Order: sequence, then structure tokens, then C-alpha cells
Amino acid sequence: MATLDAFLPTIRKHISGPLDIMMKQAALDAAITFCRESLLCRDAVTFNDVTPGTTYILTDSDLVKCVKRLRVLDLTNQVSNASALGVMLTAGIEFTVKSANQIIFNQPFTKVTVDFAIEPKRDVTEVPDVLVDDYADVIAIGALEDLFIMLGKPWTDPQRSQYFGVRFVDGYRRAFREALDNSLITAFNNPVRKHEFF
Repeated sequence: MATLDAFLPTIRKHISGPLDIMMKQAALDAAITFCRESLLCRDAVTFNDVTPGTTYILTDSDLVKCVKRLRVLDLTNQVSNASALGVMLTAGIEFTVKSANQIIFNQPFTKVTVDFAIEPKRDVTEVPDVLVDDYADVIAIGALEDLFIMLGKPWTDPQRSQYFGVRFVDGYRRAFREALDNSLITAFNNPVRKHEFF
């Protein structure tokens, strides 16, 4: 995890006036929006011997929370055959979604894995390393959008806020495309339809 201080030099290149605490809060808000829209930061959890009706928590981290489930796979066949493929489970049939971070399985499974996207929590001072390493400029641009739109401040500039807002949207869309290119796991599922022909 990286601290929010890592974004301050990039933010300061474009704006003067806001206090460090304001810039850190704007950077955190931008990081949360970036993670939610790009689905770039991901994690996975595996449950063994799943009991129906029991609530399972995807992440209990103090720093991040689950934003979206990307894939829920039944890996029961892999217990006996390591090369077997997992079976995609469907929400509402094999499991029920209680919240973004909690699911309840409707039937027993030997082994289930859940892939999901994460975002920083609102009260943290650290964000995932990938945001600083690869997308620090995009997070800084998102923070600048928020800072320039603040009302009644000497640095308020709606036109610059709009400019940085457009660049921020382009940045997280680019990250979303890269996340799709680098991983076969997506939230989109289009199963093959089976037809009966007479």
C-alpha cells in the first residue's frame, strides 16, 4: 500500500493554495472513483466446504472494500482433477448477493473462488500500490478536478475543473480497457444459449 502523500507533488504542479489535507482528501476521492470505474484493483478469495445459508465475507480488510463481484467459480471438480475447469455460478440461482461484500450460497460446494474488484475505504491514508506506480498522474488529475471546482476559494476555476474532469474520465476508461486486456476475468457474462430444433 502507498500513502496519499505520493500524489501531492503531481497535484502541486498545477495548483497552489489548497492545504495538504485538502489535496490528500481530493486524491483519496479520485482514487476511489478511479477504482470503482476502472475495476483495475482486484482480489480473490477461495472458500472450502461451503455451507448453504451461511454468509461469506469477501474481504475483511481495514484498507479496502469490495466494489463488484467479477466472477464466482465452482472449483469442486478440481479437487479430484487438477486440470478441470471451473463452472461459473449464477447470482440468484447458486448464490444470493447480500451486499457488495457478502454472499450466501444456496447449495453446498467443496471449493468456490470469488474474483472481485476493490476500492480504498473513505477513512484510509493508504491506497493500492498500482495507483501510485502506474496511474499517479490520473489520480492527480482527478484530484485537481475536485480542487478547482471548490466554491469560494482563491483557486476556483470551473473551466480548468472541466478540463481535468475530461482527462480523468479518459484516464480511468483507459485503465478499464487495460484491465480487460490483461485479465480474462470480466463482470460481463454472456452464456451460450441452448436451442431445441425440431
